[in-house]
Amino acid sequence: MRVNDAISGAFFVLLAGLVFYFTKDFRVMPGQNYGAAFFPRVIAGAMAVLGLILIVKGIRERGTVPWATVADWMRSPRLIGNGLIVIAALLFYIFTSDWLGFPIAGFVCLFVLLIWLRGPAHWASTLAISAVTVIGLQYFFGEVLRVPLPWGLVPPVRFPSLLAG
Repeated sequence: MRVNDAISGAFFVLLAGLVFYFTKDFRVMPGQNYGAAFFPRVIAGAMAVLGLILIVKGIRERGTVPWATVADWMRSPRLIGNGLIVIAALLFYIFTSDWLGFPIAGFVCLFVLLIWLRGPAHWASTLAISAVTVIGLQYFFGEVLRVPLPWGLVPPVRFPSLLAG
């Protein structure tokens, strides 16, 4: 579906406002001049400015561009399924990651998405890609960025520091 830029812009301005609001309680990291809310708020600010630009552009084009049109790809069941499975994976992760933890929930999401997109014939490489990616992300966020991902049912693992010199 193709929508007028004014609608997309309004969505981005609204989303930016929500991001800005929901980051109000993020803590400041000890010893740093900025906290966890800094980067989300910078991105939200950029989204709001660019959203306003889209709104202006969409309003200028409203006489020549329809508010919404249905794209050809939306008539393909497989492509609609691709979008729905991504949404289902995100909802699965949102609702289960605290309980299952990132390693399990992230692995399940990635494995299911890759099996769907690559096909079941590639199950072995999909299994390896999913495992390596989840371990890499857990290390990167937990050790490098110091952003803890939930461990859930998996006992926490301390990775050896590759950054110590």
